[in-house]
Amino acid sequence: MKERLLADLDARIARHANGDSSGVLEARALDLVVELTALGEPDAGSLGRVAALHLCRYQALPPDEGEIDRRMAQALYTNLHTVDPRLVPPDVRLTFGLMSPRDTGLALLAEHERTGQLELLDRAISLFRQETLEHRADGRRILGLALLRRFEQTAELSDVDEAVAVLRETVAAAGPGQAQRDLAAALSRRYEQTGDSADLAEVTELRRAVPEG
Repeated sequence: MKERLLADLDARIARHANGDSSGVLEARALDLVVELTALGEPDAGSLGRVAALHLCRYQALPPDEGEIDRRMAQALYTNLHTVDPRLVPPDVRLTFGLMSPRDTGLALLAEHERTGQLELLDRAISLFRQETLEHRADGRRILGLALLRRFEQTAELSDVDEAVAVLRETVAAAGPGQAQRDLAAALSRRYEQTGDSADLAEVTELRRAVPEG
């Protein structure tokens, strides 16, 4: 039942994207939302479809008729963004002035620094990791430093290993400078944990190449 309703909504939304808005404007489209709601508490996927439907209706209706749909779309997308910014497409985030996953991660990181709550740091790392995978090469450094921060709190070796790997990529992309200092700091932390002389030797080489200052 639910899958059928979602498939119907998806088809109407896809037709709108291809220039045919009749499906999203039909009364049946809103009936589908009612039927979805009757099935119980909607999940993120269902809310995303309903939000997209209202946004499509707003785009298709004359300006003086689409305000209710715009408000509904904005409210639903804002709720989804609060759960996870990645649930909101980038163009929709721009439309409604919602922060990118990277900016949300930075806000979570700042809140972590203020409160010390590890959960906030975990969420920030998840967002930074996704941004790095998608398109933000400049996000590698932020991800690496966040992982290093978590390692310092939890002593999980996997975090410092990932930080080293990510910061190596940063050095390869950015060249000499702060990126090398960051990598040296991560290698130094790992050496303190493992005693691996190869890490210490690399720290020495990095610091010789780019002195602190």
